[in-house]
Amino acid sequence: MELLSPAGSPEALLAAVQNGADAVYMGLGSFNARRSARNFTDDTFPQAVDYCHRHGVKVYLTLNTLLTDRELPEAAEALRKASAWGVDAVLVQDLGVLRMARRCFPDLPIHASTQMAIHNATGVRFCRNQGMTRAVLARECSAAEIALAAKEGIEIEVFGHGAQCVAVSGECLFSSVVGGRSGNRGRCAQPCRLLYTYRGKTAAWLSPRDVCMRDDLPELNKAGVASIKLEGRLKRPEYVATIANSYRNAIDAMDNGHF
Repeated sequence: MELLSPAGSPEALLAAVQNGADAVYMGLGSFNARRSARNFTDDTFPQAVDYCHRHGVKVYLTLNTLLTDRELPEAAEALRKASAWGVDAVLVQDLGVLRMARRCFPDLPIHASTQMAIHNATGVRFCRNQGMTRAVLARECSAAEIALAAKEGIEIEVFGHGAQCVAVSGECLFSSVVGGRSGNRGRCAQPCRLLYTYRGKTAAWLSPRDVCMRDDLPELNKAGVASIKLEGRLKRPEYVATIANSYRNAIDAMDNGHF
């Protein structure tokens, strides 16, 4: 099982690699679901890819927001750079970006971002038929649904740790409506985390508990999960180091029969 860690900054990238990540996911430019993270530039991204590959770690580019037609040339340039820099896969949400990537950059493996809301075997089959090599399932999927999805012939990735979105994998206009910042454009302000008053009681009514699947890794492994994803591109490097190390130890213990 692959351990996939967030890399929202160069410091977080180092923390992930040095604490046992098998792969990292990171953003470049405007078309990623965490635009408020520090992310990477044209100068730092290829350096990060080189560093990761020298340590046997894969790099996945997050190109996973919805785009307008006028933005497609810039997205095409990002895909060209990803191909030239040796990125191991690109995560996409927009079907137009998927089509462009498959036609213009067939060397790039494409992963279906969780923002695609793939939540069953039928959705995974669609991804496979579109030439995608991996689907990141919605956080809401049960173990039984995951097992069925894993039989469709492409890799299955699931979230193992971090925020549990109150909407279905970010398919939400709440942030856009109340603050003009759309989660589908990488600018979610997380208004569901805020306090609201209902029937005289104030609480975080819309905020579910965060996910922690560390103790469920054997069940996920049995279901056929290829990659366990840690959420947190907006988190500090210390957070990334802690969760990567914890899940690294758990996966190694599972593989050695000592979980």
